[in-house]
Amino acid sequence: MIGVIKIKIAILTDIHGNSVALKEVIKDAEKNNVDEFLILGDLVADLPFGNETLAIIKGLTNKVLKGNKEQYLIEYDKEKYDWKNIQFRTIKFMYNELSKENIEYIKKLPHCMKLEYEGVKLLITHGSPKSVEEQIHQEDRQLLNYYTENLEEDVLIFGHTHDKMWYETINNKLVINAGCLGVCPYYVSQAEYVILDINNGKVDNIDLRLVKYDIEIIKKKIIESGILEEDNVLMNLTYNGINGNGLKRYEFFQDAKKLMLERNGKWYKDDAKGIFKYFKLFDDDIWISLAEKYKNYFVF
Repeated sequence: MIGVIKIKIAILTDIHGNSVALKEVIKDAEKNNVDEFLILGDLVADLPFGNETLAIIKGLTNKVLKGNKEQYLIEYDKEKYDWKNIQFRTIKFMYNELSKENIEYIKKLPHCMKLEYEGVKLLITHGSPKSVEEQIHQEDRQLLNYYTENLEEDVLIFGHTHDKMWYETINNKLVINAGCLGVCPYYVSQAEYVILDINNGKVDNIDLRLVKYDIEIIKKKIIESGILEEDNVLMNLTYNGINGNGLKRYEFFQDAKKLMLERNGKWYKDDAKGIFKYFKLFDDDIWISLAEKYKNYFVF
């Protein structure tokens, strides 16, 4: 008699350089006897611990996708934009932080991957099957219908939105948003990830997991990294995303987008190409004035 085949898959997305949270998630997954790790992009940036994070990932799995953060760095490697904006300094900092080996590593990552486990077919992607930048929210019913009505695979899995983890069956396809591991704005120093149980050719269980990590270690590592000398505003906003003030980070960027659109009708530079036309690069006076407005929420 053939035994029942079971496999447990850990799905991690949007790490954003949070090596501290990543280590705790791996410990939690191993305690839960996970067989396989899938990582869905935004491996590095916004936290400046890229090489450390990529070393962990490369030692963990080869089932790794790129996200929009990797695409920013890939296109900067190609174009070497000379934008003077304060906000853009962190992109250059993160690019310069990464080893040449790691730059080459992220350049080779796919944005989608088709996998099969014991007869269950998965399509994993960062944003959507079309783009690393496209967001799919649970309320986007038309978009969800579009991506599931002719889906060949049984399961569609993605991240990118930084929404809370969720899953739903649509057009007889399982759809999973794996949340945000590194800078989830809904919790204080907790990381989201998903464990998917496949049992005898079917998805048997979906476990949406939260894992605690030490936010004080991250604060110390940010200070030691030197990135605050380049731009402390974005690091404060990123830290807001993990210390319970994620809403203020959101409000800051909404204010900035509104001011940029009122002034320029767009938020990207005229010489921007590719994904940098999605990059919300704000004028320095807007960046500085909003930093003053939100300074009571800053810790650096």
